[in-house]
Amino acid sequence: MLRAISLILLLISMPSAALADAASVNLRGRSYRKWTIQLPAPQWFAVGDGVRIRHAGGEKFAARLDGNRLQFDTDGDGEFDRTINPLIDATTQAASARVILEGKTAKGGKLRYAIRLRRDGGDWEWAPGGALAGSIPTPAGPLPVRLIDQNGNGRFDDVGEDAMIVGTSNYAMFLSRTIVVDGQLRRLHVNPAGTALTLTDYEGPTAAIDMTDAFESKAVLLSAIVRSKDGLNSFDVAAFNGPAIVPVGAYRVVSGSLGLGTQRVRIGAGKMKPIELAEGDKHKLHWGGPARAEFAYDRRGGQIQFSPDAIQYYGAAGEEYFNWNPIGKSPQFRIKDLATGAVLKVAILPGSC
Repeated sequence: MLRAISLILLLISMPSAALADAASVNLRGRSYRKWTIQLPAPQWFAVGDGVRIRHAGGEKFAARLDGNRLQFDTDGDGEFDRTINPLIDATTQAASARVILEGKTAKGGKLRYAIRLRRDGGDWEWAPGGALAGSIPTPAGPLPVRLIDQNGNGRFDDVGEDAMIVGTSNYAMFLSRTIVVDGQLRRLHVNPAGTALTLTDYEGPTAAIDMTDAFESKAVLLSAIVRSKDGLNSFDVAAFNGPAIVPVGAYRVVSGSLGLGTQRVRIGAGKMKPIELAEGDKHKLHWGGPARAEFAYDRRGGQIQFSPDAIQYYGAAGEEYFNWNPIGKSPQFRIKDLATGAVLKVAILPGSC
């Protein structure tokens, strides 16, 4: 009985990290007929004579043009086994297609890699069309996780270069060394084979960043991807209602999205300064509105001309907004006399009420 009590006391006195086992999550390849994932730094790669994904049979899956069609060696055996008849968009005349590349990895494992293809008046290009997917067990239920080979080298473990999604969103952040699971910061490791990821307790210094409570906008903040200066940590802070616990360091907004109805506006770093976070800091970012516009103009006599397509919009913290088309409810552009401050002219964008 005394031995049992001693054992219980020993376990209670041990630090919780010693009791926590590393959580391992199996990953499986998925391909998507319709690509809806928004990557933080999307890239397209030239097809040329093949897609350079290493496999047991060589350094690439060979391809060649056959008129308007594209021939592919989809299994890496050196023979062209598929001819692709591209889908032509009736409006843009752009061509697109989707292909699954299959075979063996250089180490003999199973390889299945989905790609998207496009051609818009130039040469064929490709981009990843799939992901590795798994579920992280949490007390609230399984938490989906997806990894995307954003840099197109056939691997899914390139921290700061590849992309990942934690949760059900379609907005990806950069592959990070750390993620937040059930409110706790965890260290993440993807094995080189891309078959599993491992989560362990994070034991380094942390800070808190809040980018939702003081965001001023009538639109919904759909995503706000930040990345540390060293590229090792990335988070979608829009997923947190209030502060998020992150490793210390300097962070910048690298991408984001606003939604109002069906309209989408992209967010970039623009002139925003890095957010410096030291251990124990609790930083609340005031950003969003009011927005300001910057543009070049041409003065000809008594007329001032500027183009709606050449206007740059910046938020309160210096962040930049793209794909914003305010025609219909245009901001007012007041032209003032520099000496007196008198308003000489009020202009709105063409097509606005």
